[in-house]
Amino acid sequence: MSEPLIFGVAQPRVHYTARRAAYVVIQRAGKVALVRGGQKYFLPGGGARPGETAAETVVREVTEELACGVRLLRSLGAAVQYFYSATDDRHYRMRAAFFVGEFTTEPAGTGEHELHWLPVADAEQYCFHACHAWAVRQA
Repeated sequence: MSEPLIFGVAQPRVHYTARRAAYVVIQRAGKVALVRGGQKYFLPGGGARPGETAAETVVREVTEELACGVRLLRSLGAAVQYFYSATDDRHYRMRAAFFVGEFTTEPAGTGEHELHWLPVADAEQYCFHACHAWAVRQA
């Protein structure tokens, strides 16, 4: 298995909390599905629970975030993202798995976040994490 790509830089003397996560890239007609958290956009998905596989994480997170189903079609690979979260005042080293998928039901609008369809060509501009923009390009 190849080493994941690294996004961001680990700063010396900074403690990073390890975080496992998994996300799905869903595209339609030149647009990509993103969820909005505050003023930032993310791919659907999120943090893994102990003992949960990457695929299980994506399915659970999409259900929670968007109140809809998802089918994973193929793996895109993994990446490591170093970042700071102002929400919980913590630095993270996130190892994320990425998939290409499709919704099996339409988002009901009753999930934790609202779905946004944004142009694939502008993923670099919208995605908070550089690894998310990378995954969109890979898909």
